[in-house]
Amino acid sequence: MSTVMQKAITPQMSAAYLERGLDRVAGFVLPAAAASAVTTAAALFELHGLGFPGSPFSPDRPIDILHLPVSPTATLLPATGGTDAASRQANGGKFLDRPPFTGTGFATTGEVVAPLSWLEHTRISPGARLWRFDPGAAEPELVGTYHGVAFGWQNHLAGDELHALPPSKFVGHVAKLELGAFAADVKTDDDGGPTVVTLVTMSEQAEQHGFTRTKAGTWAKQVLAADVELFEIHAGARWHGIPVRIVDQGPAPDGQQMCRITSLAHDADVAERLLMDKVDAGVYETTAPLADLDDVVYAQRVPKAWAKEGQLSQARAAAPGAAGATAATGAAATAGVGGAAATAGAAGAGTGTGTGTGTDATARPQTAARGPASKHSATLQLIALGLARVAPTGWTRVRVLCRMVGSRGEILAAATNPEGKELMLPGLPEDVTAAMSQLRHAGYEQGRGTWYTAMVTLVPDGTLTLNVDYTNEPRWSGQSGPLDPVEFAEDAKRYPRDAEHTPEWLQARLAEAGAAE
Repeated sequence: MSTVMQKAITPQMSAAYLERGLDRVAGFVLPAAAASAVTTAAALFELHGLGFPGSPFSPDRPIDILHLPVSPTATLLPATGGTDAASRQANGGKFLDRPPFTGTGFATTGEVVAPLSWLEHTRISPGARLWRFDPGAAEPELVGTYHGVAFGWQNHLAGDELHALPPSKFVGHVAKLELGAFAADVKTDDDGGPTVVTLVTMSEQAEQHGFTRTKAGTWAKQVLAADVELFEIHAGARWHGIPVRIVDQGPAPDGQQMCRITSLAHDADVAERLLMDKVDAGVYETTAPLADLDDVVYAQRVPKAWAKEGQLSQARAAAPGAAGATAATGAAATAGVGGAAATAGAAGAGTGTGTGTGTDATARPQTAARGPASKHSATLQLIALGLARVAPTGWTRVRVLCRMVGSRGEILAAATNPEGKELMLPGLPEDVTAAMSQLRHAGYEQGRGTWYTAMVTLVPDGTLTLNVDYTNEPRWSGQSGPLDPVEFAEDAKRYPRDAEHTPEWLQARLAEAGAAE
């Protein structure tokens, strides 16, 4: 049975849970068992250190407390440090935060003393409960229960309505199988080994693959854990020189990839100087373009009890000399891009090393972009992440071949296994398709046009190569069928070419399109 931690939840976050279905949590936590005797709002206010500057909490107003079973992929750090550089150094901890934070690693009220930890962003575990402690009330009120990715939050204050948001691919368990990669809830046996996995998606197209629509509006399907690979994506980076983690990512209205990032520097002075949003005590976030992040590294976190032999073997192979550095806590297969050197369980940006239940990202390949790739690092990072989610265990090379003209496109992906056999990859994430389209648009050169065919190749050491062809007619697979010459005409309007960059075959296609008008 997993340890249950408790955390004070801001009114804004409680509303996001109960009314929208938000499924993430981070910040200072303590063992629920150690705090079981603390039942008044005033005592909880003191125990959880809620009197920080700008706090939305008050000892004479209701306080919401989340009881959270700890996930096997969660990272917990001792909350030691201080309120300034001197006290942090004296205590030997990582954290610099605002009073009433003390940095001793303990929280107190009356005679109760509980160890205080900091929980890195994690998806809320199924079975988590949100309790409301009203001043003067004899008993707390259960206001919400989290039922996992498939059903989300059950709001007990609104007729037990269910609310579930599309889960972030950067926080929480992912299950990978031949069909693709999905957000997942994992049931375990008494020894912590996975038994049954619930796959979840928001796509109605999943119905044809045996998924069932839930009352929360998601699509879900249960499979045996033996039939999938389980992991959590950890996307670490540096922003303005500080370590951060990407907790969500998506396109802005102008198409630019934007990231929600959270600081891993654990320094309130630095976060406030950078004008980051203080979401909670010890939790600073902001939204930034992916292009503004440096040393972006995508790694897979895998609890050792969940890892298949292929994942363990790949982790060992990717991190030579790391034996013993992570054996006590876990292992991870990897797929990464960025500028970080290969490490194993070392503290720093994106490593997420912790105590208790934490697992380590055991290797971070350093990417060397070759060919035209250096100009498109942010977009290629998206492609690399998508490939990492669908590539089989032990892959030695992954390639994506893309052909695009007008409104037509064809994308084929394949991975080479340890035996040297190239296997087609079905269920390529939509992110990869969108990123390839962005790559083509960004590849336009005035007078020369843009490419018709591109090949992206990724190998486990992080070397990523982009090869493009602006000149030759794309050769479509038999599945795509013949291409209407009008597509070439539309493409030429969108990406015009000078005569010297219009090959004879393209002139012929444009002539055919003109004759058909």
